[in-house]
Amino acid sequence: MTAVPSESDPPSPYITSYDLIKAFAVVIMIIDHVGAYYFPGENWWRAVGRVGFPIWFFLVGYSTGRAIPPLLWGGAIALLGVNLLTGSYLFPLNALFTIILIRLSIDKIMEPVVTGRWLIWIFGAIFFVIAIPTMLVSEYGTQALITAMFGYAVRHRDRFPNPNTVFDFMVFAFVTFVATQYLTYNFTLPQIACVILGTLAVRYVLYNFKPCYFLDLHEKLPGVLTRLIRFMGKRTLEIYIAHLILFKLTAPYVLDKPIKWFEFSLFFS
Repeated sequence: MTAVPSESDPPSPYITSYDLIKAFAVVIMIIDHVGAYYFPGENWWRAVGRVGFPIWFFLVGYSTGRAIPPLLWGGAIALLGVNLLTGSYLFPLNALFTIILIRLSIDKIMEPVVTGRWLIWIFGAIFFVIAIPTMLVSEYGTQALITAMFGYAVRHRDRFPNPNTVFDFMVFAFVTFVATQYLTYNFTLPQIACVILGTLAVRYVLYNFKPCYFLDLHEKLPGVLTRLIRFMGKRTLEIYIAHLILFKLTAPYVLDKPIKWFEFSLFFS
């Protein structure tokens, strides 16, 4: 492990911490979506998939960039269009819209939080209370914002007067996430245990996350695996958009439920 890449640096030929954590998140995400689209009702797929959730929105808050590239807008609109085309639903808006909303708002929310002693807890509590209602509007609702706040806090931990605040907020983000998953999914006890232990491990890794290169790992891994990890790390958004469109178009036929073209509903049911 060496050096610290900047977000403005050109793509590195070496594996970075961003590549590793995004590649892990991509694999977990695909497991989650295979369950959601092809094996509905078999909740082990979803229990495993919940483990990767914190990574996406943590990185939105951790990032110092706030630009909304055309691919992000285009992907959000394309996925919405596929929903409407295939007779699915309008709300909640897909997770890319959630990311856009967070990018537009996170700085305005967090700027007073880092200087106000109790504001991070007040804001966090409010966002938790409205998490489930806001999930009806945009995927993950304000639970995603709580995770992004955690990412922002990790990136700017030196700005907090109390050094324990970031760790304490990590615990708060973890507990509130598990609570919303328990209320949202009909998980069995072993499944919710999987969610708890997996998510706790992931959040602890995120708490200690730093941008860096893994030169030794790059040299030790087979070249094809190195390229795959770097591809998943660099092309995360493209993978997200492409695989969801594929799943949305093919799953109805796999499940013998032909697409009802343009017969979409207002809300997911």
